[in-house]
Amino acid sequence: MNKDVPLEYEVNLYLDKNITETLRIMVPSNLEAEKKYMEALRNGFKEIYPNVTIEFDERTVSDEQYVTSVNSAIASGNVPDLFWTNTAYYYYLISKKAVINLEPYYTVAGACSDDKRLDLEADYYKSFFDMSTYDGRRYIVPRSMDSVVTFVNTELLAAAGIDFETDERLTNDWTWDDCISVSREVAAWIQSPAGQASKFKSSYALEAELSWEAVYNAMMLSYGVEVFDENGNIAVDSEETKKLANDIRALRAEGRVMSRTEASLFGGGNSAFVFSSAGPANMAVNSLIADNFDALPFPLIGENPKIGCGFVGCGISATAEGVKRDLAWAFLHYMISQEGQMTLINGGLATPSIRVDLAEEKQWSKGFQDLNLDAWLVHGDKKVATNFFMAKEPSCANELLTSVQSFMKDVCDSTSISVDMCVKRFVERIEEAIAQ
Repeated sequence: MNKDVPLEYEVNLYLDKNITETLRIMVPSNLEAEKKYMEALRNGFKEIYPNVTIEFDERTVSDEQYVTSVNSAIASGNVPDLFWTNTAYYYYLISKKAVINLEPYYTVAGACSDDKRLDLEADYYKSFFDMSTYDGRRYIVPRSMDSVVTFVNTELLAAAGIDFETDERLTNDWTWDDCISVSREVAAWIQSPAGQASKFKSSYALEAELSWEAVYNAMMLSYGVEVFDENGNIAVDSEETKKLANDIRALRAEGRVMSRTEASLFGGGNSAFVFSSAGPANMAVNSLIADNFDALPFPLIGENPKIGCGFVGCGISATAEGVKRDLAWAFLHYMISQEGQMTLINGGLATPSIRVDLAEEKQWSKGFQDLNLDAWLVHGDKKVATNFFMAKEPSCANELLTSVQSFMKDVCDSTSISVDMCVKRFVERIEEAIAQ
């Protein structure tokens, strides 16, 4: 896929409903929920186009495997018509010229006056569509939006003498200082005789998930850390970066305040807080926490707080042309229609819909109306997607993401290495990433 991908082409939104065709869609083989969602969409789309066969091209999706999976799909000679992707991965698809610029479809659909119309301004959270841009053009249709929230173990808080309903620190405007204040109280109780005699004796207060880009990106920006300056120069060797690293290390050193970077404790009832973009239904599958959790937004850090967010979606393969390309667009249009979004919700997707109406009506959280569902929706002006990698060529994106992740792991887990050395290694990794 090294030929030039056209920026302009003819589109047809009005396909024959009886068209006979096959669509192949890349689906994460290792993410059962994702396969379930795509299966629901496949069944729903079949009702509109009964003679269209949708095949799944199952590939491993992870930070370590996405690039390999995409390259394997391209090399197979049977490239999927739609690539599954997200905020952290889509840039690589562009670097491989694997997906097309979707502006011709967005333009034509935006001018329609019937059921083919897309009114991004009125009906959708347009910012999530704009996250999938390169050089001013959108390449991905977002299926759903992810926003980092803080899940709360209300049972553990209560055991530590903290009432989730009445504590003035636990609101939708809570700050990093509030979070750490409560976490210290929880940690002190865990280490007390009462805590050590309880089922929470090995628990932590905060499972911060600091090696996850949606968390580390928001924290870095809140601290004023930039990976590159306005001229594209590496900017991480700064006092802001060192303060972030030292603050994290200080919290880790306090004992039970903050867990390791990849602890997976909350679902088992062993942490008071965890940062996550899951929906309430996804958390409730953990039997040990199912009846004892609620949610708050990601805590507001500093004077310019940011909250991590992103999307999951699909892009149309550069190999799909003519009718096949139009059919791929029809699938994407169905995916974000009210019908398609309700199909996803009924199929188990439990994060806010990309559609404003369904998100604000809380259609995505049936059965959990007693929880603080606004945690997923508030502070929209503070939400940011990870995009520092866009300062460099798309082919560098994966290595740049890995370099930041490695830095956070060094800070959290390699305490024998000084903060200055962590930053030095950080710079070196970035230099290696952009030299490719």
